[in-house]
Amino acid sequence: MFDHLTAKAAQSLSLSDEERIVQILSPKWIGYPAAQEVLNKLSDLLVHPKTHRMPNLLIIGETNNGKTMIAKKFCKMYPPDLNEGGNAAKVPVLFVQAPPVPDEGRFYNNILELLAAPHKTSDRVDKKEHQVRTLLERIGTKVLIVDEIHHVLAGSLNK
Repeated sequence: MFDHLTAKAAQSLSLSDEERIVQILSPKWIGYPAAQEVLNKLSDLLVHPKTHRMPNLLIIGETNNGKTMIAKKFCKMYPPDLNEGGNAAKVPVLFVQAPPVPDEGRFYNNILELLAAPHKTSDRVDKKEHQVRTLLERIGTKVLIVDEIHHVLAGSLNK
């Protein structure tokens, strides 16, 4: 009867009204060519060999044009590994929200909070920077994605 539907769509018909509403309102990935090109460029950042000036990628666009969706899709492509037998989790891609105003100290606080690292918000910026750099190296972060209101910045951190 529902042969014209994909298996996932047909399966959705058996969900309750509330479950279908949640499914309908949930974000959807649409891999249009420009988005795929950005994902490919982000993947290139992940494997870029260390140089004296590591490459970056700035994605600029109006609100609700998919910048954050692309960044989150990239994060899902390279998820963290808890590395339960090791000393620290492996986090090849880290997604962090920029503070609403340009403030280096708050930016480092956001990263430290995201990593559940003990820190004092009142510490000097250079101390927080050192702590962040040390932690990112320890967890193997290769790409740091910073989400802001109108753009997303991704930078390669390969060491």
